[in-house]
Amino acid sequence: MYWLKGMVAEGPFPPRRAAIYRALLMASIMLSTMVAALDTVPDMWGEYYGASRLLLSLTLAVLTFDYLVRLWQAWDSGTEDKPVRSMLAYATSPYGIFDFLAVVPFLVGEALGLPRDGETIFGIIRFLKLARYSPALETLGAVMMAEFRPLMSALFIMVLLIVSTSALLYFVERDVNPSFASVPHAMWWSVVTLATLGYGDVVPATALGKVFGGVVAILGLCMFALPASILASGFTEEMRRQSFVSTWHLVAKVPFFAKLQANQIAEVASLLKVYRAVKGEVLMREGDLGECMYFLVNGQVEVLGRTGTFLLKQGDFFGEIALLEQRPRTATVRAATRCQLLILDAREFHKFVSAYPNLLDAIWEIARSRMAVKDPTNPSDET
Repeated sequence: MYWLKGMVAEGPFPPRRAAIYRALLMASIMLSTMVAALDTVPDMWGEYYGASRLLLSLTLAVLTFDYLVRLWQAWDSGTEDKPVRSMLAYATSPYGIFDFLAVVPFLVGEALGLPRDGETIFGIIRFLKLARYSPALETLGAVMMAEFRPLMSALFIMVLLIVSTSALLYFVERDVNPSFASVPHAMWWSVVTLATLGYGDVVPATALGKVFGGVVAILGLCMFALPASILASGFTEEMRRQSFVSTWHLVAKVPFFAKLQANQIAEVASLLKVYRAVKGEVLMREGDLGECMYFLVNGQVEVLGRTGTFLLKQGDFFGEIALLEQRPRTATVRAATRCQLLILDAREFHKFVSAYPNLLDAIWEIARSRMAVKDPTNPSDET
């Protein structure tokens, strides 16, 4: 059972079986959605109809297994007296609802006879299961929540413009243009004009109406750009926040920085520079003068030191001794895969610690104790 729980493990660093299972699940979601969409094409499958049903059945079997495992995991993760409450919490969560809609309506429909349109609808809805593995959708949700009030303000302004412009054009055009026989009729023109679509199916006929229509079109350029700018600034702020939190945690796990306060760690994080390395690129060579340390955001690097060869993975760091004493490197580090790293320059770091008289001494104490006992299983000591 523990093995099954590991298959549905979440987080940025899941075990290998979870990564393989996640790939299988994502492939099943996309294949089943593709089959549901292609089913709407008349005579699409022809002689391959049976093969398409078999493929759909296999993907649904995977999705059903996933839903059952997640229900069991929710039950098992609850306390002894509240397993039902834990399972209901999952079942009523957004992800739980997506998982339910992906399989249960279809299975019930197979038993009771689901209409073809129902199969198509739930087949397309099945695609929402990918939201669990989409950081972009999570970021969008966070931005929408953070910018809720500005977005509502922008929506109110747009609705106000639609109502007011359609009412004004109704009074201008109602006697000569049947397309503006009422305010609701005029709202269609107002929406497509403010949205800068301009279908041309409803247009003003009078000179005053055309002048007013031009003004409304210009207003549309301004007003419909407002939500876009709000979301763009919100995305920028959210990505900056996520990057800062990730960087903060990387810095906080370094032994040298363990005694720093939160605001000091934040200052160190602000000094980091992003660097992307291609596979095979040499990041440092043995004998080079150490002038910086590296934090590995993603990917793997290979350390070739005097005690052997080691691999460092996401979240690891190396070259930290260079922050304290500029001495030749004792190992060569090469990118084993495409990597994203954060670099902390020794000169920038020394400028930072100059503002904290006791900090450098404390870090030196930790460094001396670490260099005195070199652990061959810790390759970061070799750089």
